[in-house]
Amino acid sequence: MRFGMFDVIRWHESMSGEETLENTLEQVEYADKLGIQDIWLGEHHFSRHGILSGIFSYMGAVAARTKQARIGTSIVILPFHNPVQVAEEAATIDIISGGRFNLGVGAGYQAQEFHGMGVDITQSRVMFKEYLEVVQKCWEEGYLNYSGEYVNIEDIWVIPKPIQKPGPPIYIAVSTSPESVDYAASQAIPILVGGPTTTLGQTPRVVQMWHERMEHYGHPHEHIDLPVSASVYVAPTMEEAENDIKGLEDKINEEFFRIGNPADKDGNFPENYKHWVHRDRDRVEAGEKARQEGIRPLIGTPEVVCERLEVLRSKGINCIFGKFGAAGLEQEKWLRSIEMFATEVMPEFAGELVAADS
Repeated sequence: MRFGMFDVIRWHESMSGEETLENTLEQVEYADKLGIQDIWLGEHHFSRHGILSGIFSYMGAVAARTKQARIGTSIVILPFHNPVQVAEEAATIDIISGGRFNLGVGAGYQAQEFHGMGVDITQSRVMFKEYLEVVQKCWEEGYLNYSGEYVNIEDIWVIPKPIQKPGPPIYIAVSTSPESVDYAASQAIPILVGGPTTTLGQTPRVVQMWHERMEHYGHPHEHIDLPVSASVYVAPTMEEAENDIKGLEDKINEEFFRIGNPADKDGNFPENYKHWVHRDRDRVEAGEKARQEGIRPLIGTPEVVCERLEVLRSKGINCIFGKFGAAGLEQEKWLRSIEMFATEVMPEFAGELVAADS
Protein backbone atom coordinates (compact mmCIF):
# COMPACT_ATOMS: atom_id res chain seq x y z
CA MET A 1 0.00 0.00 0.00
CA ARG A 2 0.95 3.64 -0.40
CA PHE A 3 0.48 6.22 2.34
CA GLY A 4 0.24 10.00 2.35
CA MET A 5 -0.71 12.99 4.47
CA PHE A 6 -3.65 15.25 3.67
CA ASP A 7 -4.85 18.52 5.19
CA VAL A 8 -6.95 21.56 4.33
CA ILE A 9 -5.51 23.16 7.48
CA ARG A 10 -8.54 23.72 9.66
CA TRP A 11 -8.17 26.61 12.10
CA HIS A 12 -9.09 25.87 15.71
CA GLU A 13 -10.23 28.78 17.87
CA SER A 14 -7.55 28.03 20.48
CA MET A 15 -4.70 28.83 18.08
CA SER A 16 -3.64 31.71 15.86
CA GLY A 17 -3.69 31.35 12.11
CA GLU A 18 0.08 31.80 12.04
CA GLU A 19 0.62 29.00 14.57
CA THR A 20 -1.72 26.71 12.63
CA LEU A 21 0.12 27.20 9.35
CA GLU A 22 3.53 26.80 10.98
CA ASN A 23 2.47 23.64 12.82
CA THR A 24 1.34 22.08 9.55
CA LEU A 25 4.72 22.80 7.95
CA GLU A 26 6.40 21.07 10.89
CA GLN A 27 4.07 18.09 10.45
CA VAL A 28 4.81 17.96 6.72
CA GLU A 29 8.57 18.04 7.30
CA TYR A 30 8.35 15.30 9.95
CA ALA A 31 6.13 13.10 7.77
CA ASP A 32 8.60 13.41 4.89
CA LYS A 33 11.53 12.56 7.16
CA LEU A 34 9.74 9.41 8.39
CA GLY A 35 8.94 8.14 4.90
CA ILE A 36 5.34 9.24 4.33
CA GLN A 37 5.21 9.07 0.53
CA ASP A 38 2.73 11.79 -0.45
CA ILE A 39 1.80 15.20 0.96
CA TRP A 40 -1.57 16.57 -0.24
CA LEU A 41 -2.87 20.01 0.78
CA GLY A 42 -6.12 21.69 -0.21
CA GLU A 43 -7.31 25.21 -0.99
CA HIS A 44 -10.22 26.83 0.84
CA HIS A 45 -11.40 30.37 1.59
CA PHE A 46 -13.40 32.42 4.11
CA SER A 47 -13.96 29.90 6.93
CA ARG A 48 -12.20 27.93 9.65
CA HIS A 49 -12.81 24.76 7.62
CA GLY A 50 -9.62 25.61 5.72
CA ILE A 51 -7.27 28.59 5.77
CA LEU A 52 -4.95 27.52 2.97
CA SER A 53 -6.06 30.29 0.62
CA GLY A 54 -2.53 30.93 -0.66
CA ILE A 55 -2.14 27.40 -1.95
CA PHE A 56 0.77 27.91 -4.35
CA SER A 57 2.94 30.03 -2.06
CA TYR A 58 2.44 27.47 0.70
CA MET A 59 3.30 24.60 -1.65
CA GLY A 60 6.56 26.40 -2.37
CA ALA A 61 7.35 26.25 1.34
CA VAL A 62 6.36 22.57 1.38
CA ALA A 63 8.72 21.90 -1.53
CA ALA A 64 11.54 23.55 0.40
CA ARG A 65 10.82 21.65 3.62
CA THR A 66 10.61 18.18 2.03
CA LYS A 67 13.11 15.99 0.20
CA GLN A 68 11.48 12.66 -0.65
CA ALA A 69 7.68 12.78 -0.63
CA ARG A 70 5.66 13.70 -3.66
CA ILE A 71 3.74 16.89 -2.92
CA GLY A 72 0.38 17.79 -4.37
CA THR A 73 -2.68 19.99 -4.24
CA SER A 74 -5.90 18.39 -3.16
CA ILE A 75 -7.17 20.58 -4.51
CA VAL A 76 -6.73 23.82 -6.45
CA ILE A 77 -10.21 25.19 -7.19
CA LEU A 78 -9.73 25.98 -10.87
CA PRO A 79 -12.63 28.43 -11.41
CA PHE A 80 -11.01 30.77 -8.84
CA HIS A 81 -7.78 31.15 -10.83
CA ASN A 82 -6.47 32.25 -14.19
CA PRO A 83 -5.57 28.88 -15.77
CA VAL A 84 -2.41 30.24 -17.36
CA GLN A 85 -1.15 31.31 -13.95
CA VAL A 86 -2.08 27.89 -12.51
CA ALA A 87 0.10 26.30 -15.20
CA GLU A 88 2.97 28.69 -14.42
CA GLU A 89 2.72 28.15 -10.65
CA ALA A 90 2.55 24.38 -11.05
CA ALA A 91 5.57 24.35 -13.36
CA THR A 92 7.55 26.49 -10.91
CA ILE A 93 6.76 24.20 -7.97
CA ASP A 94 7.59 21.16 -10.09
CA ILE A 95 11.02 22.67 -10.78
CA ILE A 96 11.89 23.69 -7.22
CA SER A 97 10.69 20.32 -5.88
CA GLY A 98 12.82 18.41 -8.37
CA GLY A 99 9.86 16.98 -10.25
CA ARG A 100 7.88 15.84 -7.19
CA PHE A 101 4.68 17.80 -7.82
CA ASN A 102 1.14 16.51 -8.48
CA LEU A 103 -1.61 18.93 -9.50
CA GLY A 104 -4.95 17.99 -7.99
CA VAL A 105 -7.82 20.13 -9.24
CA GLY A 106 -11.56 20.49 -8.75
CA ALA A 107 -14.54 22.65 -9.62
CA GLY A 108 -15.32 23.71 -6.04
CA TYR A 109 -18.61 23.38 -4.20
CA GLN A 110 -18.99 26.03 -1.49
CA ALA A 111 -21.40 28.80 -2.48
CA GLN A 112 -19.81 31.18 0.04
CA GLU A 113 -16.42 30.78 -1.62
CA PHE A 114 -17.82 31.46 -5.10
CA HIS A 115 -19.60 34.56 -3.78
CA GLY A 116 -16.46 35.85 -2.10
CA MET A 117 -14.32 35.23 -5.18
CA GLY A 118 -16.88 36.83 -7.49
CA VAL A 119 -17.33 33.69 -9.60
CA ASP A 120 -20.69 32.40 -10.86
CA ILE A 121 -21.19 28.95 -9.31
CA THR A 122 -23.67 28.00 -12.03
CA GLN A 123 -20.79 28.14 -14.53
CA SER A 124 -18.25 26.23 -12.41
CA ARG A 125 -18.38 22.92 -14.27
CA VAL A 126 -18.01 24.46 -17.71
CA MET A 127 -15.23 26.74 -16.50
CA PHE A 128 -13.44 23.84 -14.85
CA LYS A 129 -13.29 21.76 -18.02
CA GLU A 130 -12.07 24.63 -20.16
CA TYR A 131 -9.50 25.80 -17.61
CA LEU A 132 -8.12 22.29 -17.20
CA GLU A 133 -7.58 22.04 -20.94
CA VAL A 134 -5.80 25.39 -20.94
CA VAL A 135 -3.48 24.32 -18.12
CA GLN A 136 -2.42 21.22 -20.03
CA LYS A 137 -1.84 23.17 -23.24
CA CYS A 138 0.33 25.69 -21.40
CA TRP A 139 2.84 22.92 -20.64
CA GLU A 140 3.24 21.99 -24.29
CA GLU A 141 6.25 23.26 -26.22
CA GLY A 142 5.81 26.33 -28.40
CA TYR A 143 3.31 29.15 -28.12
CA LEU A 144 -0.16 28.93 -26.62
CA ASN A 145 -3.16 29.58 -28.82
CA TYR A 146 -6.59 28.94 -27.36
CA SER A 147 -10.10 30.08 -28.22
CA GLY A 148 -12.84 29.15 -25.79
CA GLU A 149 -15.85 30.49 -23.94
CA TYR A 150 -13.80 31.93 -21.07
CA VAL A 151 -10.23 31.97 -22.39
CA ASN A 152 -8.98 33.53 -25.61
CA ILE A 153 -5.21 33.68 -26.07
CA GLU A 154 -3.03 34.11 -29.12
CA ASP A 155 0.71 33.46 -29.43
CA ILE A 156 1.72 33.53 -25.77
CA TRP A 157 4.89 31.76 -24.63
CA VAL A 158 4.05 30.26 -21.24
CA ILE A 159 7.24 29.63 -19.26
CA PRO A 160 8.82 27.99 -17.39
CA LYS A 161 7.94 24.48 -18.50
CA PRO A 162 7.71 21.77 -15.82
CA ILE A 163 10.37 19.10 -15.32
CA GLN A 164 7.88 16.25 -15.62
CA LYS A 165 6.67 15.60 -19.13
CA PRO A 166 4.11 16.26 -20.47
CA GLY A 167 3.55 17.94 -17.09
CA PRO A 168 2.93 17.21 -13.42
CA PRO A 169 0.47 14.33 -13.00
CA ILE A 170 -3.09 15.67 -12.80
CA TYR A 171 -5.76 14.35 -10.45
CA ILE A 172 -9.40 15.42 -10.34
CA ALA A 173 -11.33 15.57 -7.08
CA VAL A 174 -14.78 14.15 -7.68
CA SER A 175 -18.03 14.01 -5.81
CA THR A 176 -19.84 10.72 -5.62
CA SER A 177 -21.88 11.55 -8.73
CA PRO A 178 -21.44 9.19 -11.71
CA GLU A 179 -21.15 12.21 -14.02
CA SER A 180 -18.00 13.59 -12.39
CA VAL A 181 -16.37 10.17 -12.22
CA ASP A 182 -17.23 9.56 -15.87
CA TYR A 183 -15.71 12.87 -16.96
CA ALA A 184 -12.40 12.12 -15.23
CA ALA A 185 -12.29 8.66 -16.79
CA SER A 186 -13.12 10.05 -20.23
CA GLN A 187 -9.97 12.18 -19.94
CA ALA A 188 -7.92 9.25 -18.57
CA ILE A 189 -7.26 11.26 -15.41
CA PRO A 190 -7.07 9.60 -11.96
CA ILE A 191 -9.43 10.86 -9.27
CA LEU A 192 -8.94 11.89 -5.66
CA VAL A 193 -11.56 10.10 -3.58
CA GLY A 194 -13.10 11.13 -0.29
CA GLY A 195 -13.14 14.30 1.72
CA PRO A 196 -15.51 16.03 4.14
CA THR A 197 -18.53 15.73 1.82
CA THR A 198 -18.31 11.94 1.54
CA THR A 199 -17.81 9.01 3.88
CA LEU A 200 -15.22 6.28 3.78
CA GLY A 201 -18.06 3.86 3.17
CA GLN A 202 -18.76 5.46 -0.22
CA THR A 203 -15.21 5.18 -1.52
CA PRO A 204 -15.04 1.52 -2.61
CA ARG A 205 -17.92 2.04 -5.02
CA VAL A 206 -16.44 5.29 -6.36
CA VAL A 207 -13.08 3.58 -6.94
CA GLN A 208 -14.81 0.71 -8.72
CA MET A 209 -16.88 3.12 -10.80
CA TRP A 210 -13.78 4.94 -12.05
CA HIS A 211 -12.08 1.70 -13.09
CA GLU A 212 -15.24 0.60 -14.90
CA ARG A 213 -15.44 3.89 -16.81
CA MET A 214 -11.73 3.76 -17.65
CA GLU A 215 -12.37 0.31 -19.11
CA HIS A 216 -15.33 1.71 -21.06
CA TYR A 217 -13.15 4.40 -22.66
CA GLY A 218 -10.35 1.98 -23.42
CA HIS A 219 -7.78 3.55 -21.09
CA PRO A 220 -5.23 1.40 -19.20
CA HIS A 221 -6.10 1.49 -15.52
CA GLU A 222 -5.19 -1.72 -13.73
CA HIS A 223 -1.83 -0.28 -12.63
CA ILE A 224 -3.37 2.83 -11.03
CA ASP A 225 -4.29 2.90 -7.35
CA LEU A 226 -6.45 5.91 -6.61
CA PRO A 227 -5.60 8.07 -3.58
CA VAL A 228 -8.35 7.86 -0.95
CA SER A 229 -8.61 10.25 1.99
CA ALA A 230 -9.41 8.87 5.43
CA SER A 231 -9.44 9.97 9.05
CA VAL A 232 -6.20 8.78 10.70
CA TYR A 233 -5.08 9.06 14.30
CA VAL A 234 -2.72 6.66 16.06
CA ALA A 235 -2.10 6.58 19.80
CA PRO A 236 -0.70 4.12 22.35
CA THR A 237 -4.17 3.10 23.62
CA MET A 238 -7.69 3.05 22.18
CA GLU A 239 -8.84 5.34 24.98
CA GLU A 240 -6.28 7.97 24.02
CA ALA A 241 -6.96 7.57 20.30
CA GLU A 242 -10.67 8.17 20.76
CA ASN A 243 -10.53 10.83 23.47
CA ASP A 244 -7.58 12.93 22.27
CA ILE A 245 -9.47 14.21 19.23
CA LYS A 246 -13.03 13.87 20.50
CA GLY A 247 -15.00 17.09 20.10
CA LEU A 248 -12.04 19.18 18.96
CA GLU A 249 -13.55 20.08 15.61
CA ASP A 250 -17.20 20.41 16.73
CA LYS A 251 -17.32 24.18 16.22
CA ILE A 252 -15.58 23.97 12.86
CA ASN A 253 -17.98 21.23 11.78
CA GLU A 254 -20.99 23.31 12.82
CA GLU A 255 -19.74 26.09 10.57
CA PHE A 256 -18.94 23.66 7.76
CA PHE A 257 -22.39 22.05 7.85
CA ARG A 258 -23.82 25.53 7.42
CA ILE A 259 -21.62 26.83 4.60
CA GLY A 260 -19.95 23.74 3.10
CA ASN A 261 -22.36 23.22 0.20
CA PRO A 262 -23.49 24.84 -3.07
CA ALA A 263 -26.91 25.99 -1.83
CA ASP A 264 -27.87 29.66 -1.93
CA LYS A 265 -29.22 31.54 1.11
CA ASP A 266 -32.69 30.12 0.43
CA GLY A 267 -31.43 26.55 0.34
CA ASN A 268 -31.73 26.15 -3.43
CA PHE A 269 -29.09 24.17 -5.32
CA PRO A 270 -27.77 25.29 -8.72
CA GLU A 271 -28.71 23.00 -11.60
CA ASN A 272 -25.10 21.87 -12.00
CA TYR A 273 -25.09 20.69 -8.36
CA LYS A 274 -28.45 18.91 -8.23
CA HIS A 275 -26.73 15.70 -7.13
CA TRP A 276 -26.06 17.47 -3.80
CA VAL A 277 -29.74 17.58 -2.84
CA HIS A 278 -29.60 14.18 -1.13
CA ARG A 279 -25.94 14.34 -0.10
CA ASP A 280 -26.57 14.22 3.67
CA ARG A 281 -28.97 11.30 3.33
CA ASP A 282 -26.52 9.44 1.09
CA ARG A 283 -23.69 9.98 3.59
CA VAL A 284 -25.74 8.55 6.46
CA GLU A 285 -26.72 5.51 4.40
CA ALA A 286 -23.13 4.97 3.26
CA GLY A 287 -21.89 5.29 6.82
CA GLU A 288 -24.29 2.60 7.99
CA LYS A 289 -23.31 0.32 5.13
CA ALA A 290 -19.64 0.88 5.93
CA ARG A 291 -20.15 -0.23 9.52
CA GLN A 292 -21.95 -3.35 8.30
CA GLU A 293 -19.03 -4.15 6.01
CA GLY A 294 -16.46 -3.55 8.75
CA ILE A 295 -15.11 -0.27 7.34
CA ARG A 296 -14.07 1.91 10.26
CA PRO A 297 -12.08 5.15 10.68
CA LEU A 298 -8.35 4.60 10.92
CA ILE A 299 -8.29 5.69 14.55
CA GLY A 300 -6.76 3.57 17.28
CA THR A 301 -3.62 1.74 18.31
CA PRO A 302 -1.20 0.65 15.58
CA GLU A 303 -2.64 -2.87 15.75
CA VAL A 304 -6.23 -1.65 15.30
CA VAL A 305 -5.27 0.69 12.47
CA CYS A 306 -3.51 -2.18 10.68
CA GLU A 307 -6.63 -4.34 11.00
CA ARG A 308 -8.81 -1.56 9.58
CA LEU A 309 -6.40 -0.98 6.72
CA GLU A 310 -6.65 -4.65 5.83
CA VAL A 311 -10.41 -4.23 5.44
CA LEU A 312 -9.92 -1.28 3.08
CA ARG A 313 -7.35 -3.21 1.07
CA SER A 314 -9.84 -6.04 0.68
CA LYS A 315 -12.20 -3.48 -0.91
CA GLY A 316 -9.62 -2.55 -3.56
CA ILE A 317 -8.21 0.52 -1.78
CA ASN A 318 -4.41 0.54 -1.82
CA CYS A 319 -3.51 4.22 -1.51
CA ILE A 320 -4.49 6.14 1.65
CA PHE A 321 -3.81 9.75 2.52
CA GLY A 322 -4.99 11.11 5.85
CA LYS A 323 -4.81 13.90 8.38
CA PHE A 324 -2.99 12.50 11.41
CA GLY A 325 -4.72 14.59 14.04
CA ALA A 326 -7.45 17.19 14.45
CA ALA A 327 -7.57 20.97 14.62
CA GLY A 328 -6.75 22.02 18.17
CA LEU A 329 -4.75 18.90 19.02
CA GLU A 330 -1.45 19.48 20.80
CA GLN A 331 1.42 19.49 18.32
CA GLU A 332 3.28 16.82 20.30
CA LYS A 333 0.39 14.37 19.95
CA TRP A 334 -0.01 15.20 16.26
CA LEU A 335 3.67 14.44 15.64
CA ARG A 336 3.41 11.30 17.78
CA SER A 337 0.54 10.08 15.60
CA ILE A 338 2.62 10.59 12.46
CA GLU A 339 5.58 8.80 14.02
CA MET A 340 3.54 5.82 15.23
CA PHE A 341 1.86 5.45 11.86
CA ALA A 342 5.17 5.63 9.99
CA THR A 343 7.12 3.34 12.32
CA GLU A 344 4.48 0.85 13.51
CA VAL A 345 1.80 0.74 10.80
CA MET A 346 3.56 1.34 7.48
CA PRO A 347 6.20 -1.41 8.00
CA GLU A 348 3.37 -3.97 8.13
CA PHE A 349 2.63 -3.11 4.50
CA ALA A 350 6.20 -2.40 3.39
CA GLY A 351 6.34 -5.32 0.99
CA GLU A 352 3.27 -4.09 -0.87
CA LEU A 353 4.08 -0.47 -1.70
CA VAL A 354 2.48 0.67 -4.93
CA ALA A 355 2.80 3.64 -7.23
CA ALA A 356 0.04 6.23 -7.39
CA ASP A 357 0.62 6.35 -11.12
CA SER A 358 -1.19 8.55 -13.58
